[in-house]
Amino acid sequence: MKTSKLFYWGSLVIGLTFLSLLSCKKDAQDDPEKSGPGSKGFVSNDMVMYWNDKASVILRTPMTPPSQSRYFAMVQIAVHDALNSIKPKFETYALKGVREKNANPDAAVASAAYWAIKGMNVQGENPIDDWYAQSLATIPDNESKELGKTLGKKAADAIHTNRSGDHFDEANQQLPGPDGVAPGEYRSTLPFSNEGMPKIKGLQQWGTLMTPFVTQSNSQFRPEAPYAPNSIFYKEDYNEVKARGARVGYTRTADEDEMGRFWAADRPSIIWNSFARNVLTSKKIDAWKTARLFALMHTGMVDAISGVFEAKYHYLYWRPETAIRLGDSDGNDQTAGDESWLPSVIDIPNPANPDMNVYTPPIPGYPAGPAAFGGSACVVLSLFLGNDIISVDQTNLSLPGVTRHYFSIAQASRENALARIYAGHYFRNDCLKGEKLGQDIGYYVFKNSFRETGNNE
Repeated sequence: MKTSKLFYWGSLVIGLTFLSLLSCKKDAQDDPEKSGPGSKGFVSNDMVMYWNDKASVILRTPMTPPSQSRYFAMVQIAVHDALNSIKPKFETYALKGVREKNANPDAAVASAAYWAIKGMNVQGENPIDDWYAQSLATIPDNESKELGKTLGKKAADAIHTNRSGDHFDEANQQLPGPDGVAPGEYRSTLPFSNEGMPKIKGLQQWGTLMTPFVTQSNSQFRPEAPYAPNSIFYKEDYNEVKARGARVGYTRTADEDEMGRFWAADRPSIIWNSFARNVLTSKKIDAWKTARLFALMHTGMVDAISGVFEAKYHYLYWRPETAIRLGDSDGNDQTAGDESWLPSVIDIPNPANPDMNVYTPPIPGYPAGPAAFGGSACVVLSLFLGNDIISVDQTNLSLPGVTRHYFSIAQASRENALARIYAGHYFRNDCLKGEKLGQDIGYYVFKNSFRETGNNE
């Protein structure tokens, strides 16, 4: 269920059943090969997975998808940096020049995640202090544990310091702005198109102000211009989304209808984090590699969405909702308009006052942000695993009872992208160019950050 607060695009999931603390409590003194300071053996990823799950729970609170992705990246970077300051298998991001080889890895992970989240002040009513205490209770009380706790806080403090000047507060604002007037130019969508409502342009400063994590600039991978409304390519995309993404009188199949609802039911950082966790369940991967994957994936996604917003406000392209309503005046005689057209999926429902439903996110359309999230996450995951082949049953907590199966990572990425057509939120070209932008950024982040150090001591 999505929140009805108009200026947030977050989803609030009710009735989440928390996982048990950890499937296997560890005693470093009894089993030094599986845990413990400076261990040369396999160190379980249980604590990394536990705090990744808790971050996902906390970040379900209503917030914009870009801010959600920034917060998630910061938590995962803190965890990654803490572990790699014990044993430097991969390059750290924010915590530099620190080495504490006798620190307990699990204590460092729990402390890094806890203090990273606490420093953001986004935990709300979630019992984060209890989670932290319960995590630490699984670790024997000794000097190694205390060193891990101290190291984790250093890693959290380091990423907060690193991002303190990234212009987040200014970038994460919903500001009014005039509508376009020419065919193809962005117009406000409902309810902001109604008389007397402000003409909101969501996060219009994010792409220009937000400092990227890894890419050189938010415009580094900007795609070429979208299709002109009088082109044959536009006509094909227009008629496709008009028919297959419509709320009434649609031609999409039952599978396409489910697909559109499935991928729109939750926010991208949460969906792709869940997808990665599902993929990892069949793999035996240690704490260091798991932390690296989550750091890479969430960093790639936040840089991807920052690149998307730079391109969105560079091109200021309209959404299907307004394009189809204005189809008779777009200069293309093969795009018949429909003044009552609405997308199939309501982005932010308002059951108490349906006139205030937000059917389409109040931002320019090209390129598609959700497709970029998926493109980036899937490239990172494929590169990390070394192949694309999986067998995953994916569910969505915001759409109970629906399970979709994927045989490859690329299949999930492409389905996520095209689902936005069936939701009625994007043209096909928006989706494909958004996915490609995400792929480019995911590849760049993978090749230029969190790299192997060659240190296997």
